[in-house]
Amino acid sequence: MHAFAHQPHTPSCSDDSAMDGSVAGLFAHQQQKSLLKQQLTTPPIHLESDALNALVVDTTRQIITPHSFDRDAVSKQLNSLFTHFSALYEQAELTANERRQQFIHQHGLVMAPNYCIHTIKDTLRVSRYLRAIDKAVTALLDDEQGQLHIAYPACGPFAPLLVPLLSYYQSQGIDGRRLRVTFIDIQPGAIKALHHLLAQLGLQEYVHQLYCGDACQYNAPMLFDLVVVEAMQHGFSREGHLAIARHFAKQLSHTGYLIPERIDIHAMLNVAQREYVEQWQLHGLTPQEQHQLQAEVASERTELGQIMSLTADSLKAMAPQQINEQQQLIEGATLRIPHLPDKADKQTLSLYTDISLFAGETLNLYESGITHPLPDLSVCINFEPQDRHPDDTVAQSGDELKFYYCLNGLPGFLVTKVHHHD
Repeated sequence: MHAFAHQPHTPSCSDDSAMDGSVAGLFAHQQQKSLLKQQLTTPPIHLESDALNALVVDTTRQIITPHSFDRDAVSKQLNSLFTHFSALYEQAELTANERRQQFIHQHGLVMAPNYCIHTIKDTLRVSRYLRAIDKAVTALLDDEQGQLHIAYPACGPFAPLLVPLLSYYQSQGIDGRRLRVTFIDIQPGAIKALHHLLAQLGLQEYVHQLYCGDACQYNAPMLFDLVVVEAMQHGFSREGHLAIARHFAKQLSHTGYLIPERIDIHAMLNVAQREYVEQWQLHGLTPQEQHQLQAEVASERTELGQIMSLTADSLKAMAPQQINEQQQLIEGATLRIPHLPDKADKQTLSLYTDISLFAGETLNLYESGITHPLPDLSVCINFEPQDRHPDDTVAQSGDELKFYYCLNGLPGFLVTKVHHHD
């Protein structure tokens, strides 16, 4: 999830945040809250700095070494890091408000640090980002002889997509004379906690600045060689990733990299009960039966197409439409609803992201909390809702849907039916 500049942000908080549009998601969310309360009241476990650094370095090496990735083993390592980083989070002595403050900013939802700390447990998200960033840093170090400047807006209290790499680089003799990082977050509690974590890991030499403030207002005195952004939730909704990425794309050097290098947002139709409930009722099923069930659900989806694609170039060229003083919209694609089999009634429109990070590292459907599909229950395909609301979009096979991305408040896509006039 995103936390703008002054306070640390940690990418979408956790896997189950991507399911909050479903019964399964609600249950998982309640479980997470209960677990979080328990974890944050458990006495912290103290691990000496050298031992903690060794754990961070070993975990990072497992992740970035080609052909050595074992998801279960890495998941256990990341959960161990979460435990020890959480102990340091406790030691940072944040106030209750610094821990729990959550609010809607001009550019999106700003998550509370208490929730953002869980990002490090999203195994594939963290692993793929770390590998992508390592590939980018390696390429830059090979090409550039001077200092590399890295920006990490919405970094959160653990900055989990970069801090493990810094410990690893330090162990490899790559020091602060080569890498300088600007950490940005809008949450004071996140910056305070991150400061403590970096000090305990002995990584201060890499810090150019710990900036607490709105990332979209931050303008550096230099151009960045690498910008790392992860401030999104599933369906590319709620948080301010687009606004932040757009702001920092303009601060990249001409040879610099933006990670993710490409985000594609897609629309599909599915049956909500099957997609968001039944395929997750796996208790009592064999692995083969689980695979078969999920394959059946996948076959029932109808892809509508790509709504929007975001790259450094497209972000820099983007020209939002100013609707009023408070609202800006970005025009997306127009997609036609195909003719569907008779049994395919009551279709739900769902949005999801395919994320290309860098050099072949990707995050695809259901691989992370941020790539779970998001149902838009205000769009009714091939059925009339029982309790129709004024802002519902009711459409049939053959109709066209126009997509707009709203940049303000809680960002997300607005969908309208195209009316053709003869």
